[in-house]
Amino acid sequence: MQEKRVSVRTNMLGVNARISKDGRDWIDVTAKDISDGGMSFIAMAEFPIGTKLSLEGEASDLARTVDISCDATVVFFSPISEGKFLYGIKFMNLSHAHKMELSIFIEQMVTRYPMLLME
Repeated sequence: MQEKRVSVRTNMLGVNARISKDGRDWIDVTAKDISDGGMSFIAMAEFPIGTKLSLEGEASDLARTVDISCDATVVFFSPISEGKFLYGIKFMNLSHAHKMELSIFIEQMVTRYPMLLME
């Protein structure tokens, strides 16, 4: 029987990430939450729903770091204030092995720090 994982979404303070629309100009973003399928973040740039982005980043705790490098698609955005937006992106080409590594990392984080778990 194949194990079926349920994606866990968590607030992550240890996520550093940057995005690019063209692969040359990168924008640092403030991560809000992450799962093995995507993440949300705040950025000082406007990207409409459906925009394709490149993402580079890492999630870390005191014991280990998981690199995140993939293409992503904007699935929602909401203005927060003048020139500042909240985004949700879906990871597009994260390998199965990398997705599992991120999923296990997140599960371990919320096991150690349950206050990070999001409903």
